[in-house]
Amino acid sequence: MRTWTRTFFGCILLFSLLSCGGKKDEIQSDNEPDQVAQWLNPLFYNDVFESEVSFPLWFNDSLIRAHRIEKITKRTFSLQPQDSVTMYYTKNATPKEKIEYYFSKDGSVDRIAIYYYYDDREIARLGFNYTKKKDQFGFAPLEVTFVEELTNGNQDDDFQTDKQFNRTDNFIMHRSVINRNKYARYQDLETGQNLFLLKNKKDWGTLSVDTILKPSKSDWIIWGTYQHPIKRYQVSKKVKVKNVHRYEYWSTGVLKQRIIENYPFERRRTYQYNDKNQWISYSDSSFSENQFISASKNEFEFDKYNRPILINHTKVIKKDGPLGYLETFRYEAFKD
Repeated sequence: MRTWTRTFFGCILLFSLLSCGGKKDEIQSDNEPDQVAQWLNPLFYNDVFESEVSFPLWFNDSLIRAHRIEKITKRTFSLQPQDSVTMYYTKNATPKEKIEYYFSKDGSVDRIAIYYYYDDREIARLGFNYTKKKDQFGFAPLEVTFVEELTNGNQDDDFQTDKQFNRTDNFIMHRSVINRNKYARYQDLETGQNLFLLKNKKDWGTLSVDTILKPSKSDWIIWGTYQHPIKRYQVSKKVKVKNVHRYEYWSTGVLKQRIIENYPFERRRTYQYNDKNQWISYSDSSFSENQFISASKNEFEFDKYNRPILINHTKVIKKDGPLGYLETFRYEAFKD
């Protein structure tokens, strides 16, 4: 009873905090959102899919192509209590990380450059090039073009510790192994870990998964396709599941909620759209054994072309340290 009460009031607190400050006509509640092209793909803009760089599906190809976008620069800043959000709009503000996405004229990602900063100076950089076009599941082979650690011989202990970290470990690169009627298999180039796409619903039973895929305990299984997963998980002892990611959709096919279960923890991400079907925010909440732990709200700002130019990630329950972080986006079009 006590656990249920804590969970109930935690959810009430979360709902009330995430609802404050928004305009009532912004978030669509009565009608299901229709599928429209979004500049950022709600499914792939997260800490799971974003790091799997062999599937460059973060942006909508058709919008990139229609607006002739050549480059998008994303910068990430820690947000301190004394900071003003407007200070991060300036081009000269130093982020903690910067990612430059370069596009072909057909709208697909052509290459990526990542820059890391420490104490207002660049400390490392990393680059990827895509060598072929995407396959039917969004996979595109790529290669690392450069990895550089920038030092001056006078770095402090924190930087020296960070410097030893292999920055390619932040990202997962795959190769395509096989594509059959029932499944497709991709393999992590570094670990050999498999990523299976089990296409047909009739094959999603425990025995079918083991018979068809024979996965190891480190392999990932996705029900559905990479672009429209229903469930993502790992198995142990053939029948037990772990690290379960569940994806819920509106009847229109628009992403509604993602739930990550890794006992005793559970993380929920809920997506909000306005009456124009535009993705405008999302909320994250964490629980441990059904007890509410923390939450954050993540709100977009847009330019006159309805392109996201800022995402404000704010902790709902504030503690010492940063209040959250900001991501800003800058768009550059082809000049010819």
